[in-house]
Amino acid sequence: MPETKNNRRVRFTRSALREALIDLILEKPLVSITVKDICARADINRSTFYLHFKDVTDILRTTEDEIIEHTPTHKRKFRDLQEIEGFFIDFLEQIRNNPRIMKVIQVLCSEQGDPYFVRKLQTMTYEAFLDGWDMHMMPEMNEHQKRLVFSYIIMGMVSMLSTWATRAQDTPTDQVVSLLMGLMWHGLDYFAASDKKSAFPTE
Repeated sequence: MPETKNNRRVRFTRSALREALIDLILEKPLVSITVKDICARADINRSTFYLHFKDVTDILRTTEDEIIEHTPTHKRKFRDLQEIEGFFIDFLEQIRNNPRIMKVIQVLCSEQGDPYFVRKLQTMTYEAFLDGWDMHMMPEMNEHQKRLVFSYIIMGMVSMLSTWATRAQDTPTDQVVSLLMGLMWHGLDYFAASDKKSAFPTE
């Protein structure tokens, strides 16, 4: 029983500190957040903080990893286009329906955010979609060429979703995904196809 209580107390303390950090991320630049700020917001003393985390960077990385672990792509594999498209629509709807998480992702992906978090998103996306993309690559592509193409797609995808979360939230998620999938598989030729004009209306 004492061990259970201690484990519960540890989970509560770590959760309170992470929630305090998220609150602060939504209020001020990352670079200006201090251990003192986090402890004051969580109403937890500094000595207790250092029992759980080394510094602000340590708790930031832990918080970011937790966000990543709760995204639908974490440790998943997608093997066909329909599954990828369905995932994206569901994922964007989840973000839209959780303004707090959307704001955190928006801040972390911004120029004032944390490059580590963006790299984690890119790595997670690469691992989740690798098999599905590989099936649609030209057979003559070697592994180095594929890696370059994957890098182009992933960076563009994460950047586009970040822009949607920050500056284009009014765009319906199915239209965002339609545009994203079109660009992924057809490039700018996507816009020249007459049957695609209705996928992303301008009015």
